Amino acid sequence: MDAASQTWPPPAPSPPPFSSRPRASPSPHRHRRRRHSKKHRPQPPPLTAQPPPPPGADFSALPPELVHRALVASCASDVAAASRACRAWRDALRPLREAAAMHAYGRRVKHGPVAGAAAAASRGGGGRHEAERQRALGLFRRAARLGSAAAMVNAGLMCWEEGRREEAVEYYRGAAELGHAVGMCNLGVSYLEADPPKAEEAIRWFYPSASAGNARAQYNLGLCLQNGKGIKRNQKEAAKWYLRAAEGGNVRAMYNISLCYSYGEGLAQDPVRAKRWLQLAADCGHKKALYECGIKLCASGDKVKSLTYLELATRRGETAAAHMRDVILESLSAANVQRALSDADKWKPRALHPRR
Repeated sequence: MDAASQTWPPPAPSPPPFSSRPRASPSPHRHRRRRHSKKHRPQPPPLTAQPPPPPGADFSALPPELVHRALVASCASDVAAASRACRAWRDALRPLREAAAMHAYGRRVKHGPVAGAAAAASRGGGGRHEAERQRALGLFRRAARLGSAAAMVNAGLMCWEEGRREEAVEYYRGAAELGHAVGMCNLGVSYLEADPPKAEEAIRWFYPSASAGNARAQYNLGLCLQNGKGIKRNQKEAAKWYLRAAEGGNVRAMYNISLCYSYGEGLAQDPVRAKRWLQLAADCGHKKALYECGIKLCASGDKVKSLTYLELATRRGETAAAHMRDVILESLSAANVQRALSDADKWKPRALHPRR
């Protein structure tokens, strides 16, 4: 070999194409498995049998009379729900379930479409309406004998409308003694309308009914507190109960609380709230509120809308509104008068859902 063809140092051989790099030998300590500690782990406590519940926690252990008494003033849905608690309750509440069904059927007979058709026929001289009323009253009486407080209230109401007030008071007293809020309120009203009135007895029943949320009892309690009837006069307390009754949907209380805010009687004077409550009472059909809103509208220059309000107040028996209505009638054109009276014909009171 000649010196020209010899290279130094000798070239390294080229790697073959697509060759992989050699893997390094793994370290003996790299993938060493971690040995678990042999320390003792706390074991969960063994399951033990739970002690039986005390006798007082068993619903079926309650006396049937106590279950019946606790739910006698409840609505039908509450009685049905309680009947599913256990077999003992289901058996104890069977009379109340029957009474609730009978009471509901009596209400359908009294207020249903058949009763409406019978009332229309009675205006033409028929006696079907009276027969339906007596049928409904019989159902209410049967449900009352089974212990339904709501049926006692409805039976008392029908007896009161027919002039049998002593019988009505007995039904109201039965419902009131069972804790029915409407029964307590109606019993208080019957004491107020007795001859002579028994205002102290009325107050005694108005308080628990009003505390239970009955808007009519709250209004009557406020009225007694304002006038000092059966209780010491207290305008501040009267305004408090008027406000609660108004918030519960009682239209008369809405008008009275508007006066309280307007004149600052029992509450801080607030013309904005006074106007709001007066307008709401008028929208619900209160005749004095309609009259006063009509006067305010006339003073502000809106005679057409004022005539509508005064016409509505006159139709509801507000005698003071008739003279003012006639004065505005003479000052408006025939077209505006026709428009105002047409609005009065189409007007409907605002629908509320008062608390019972």
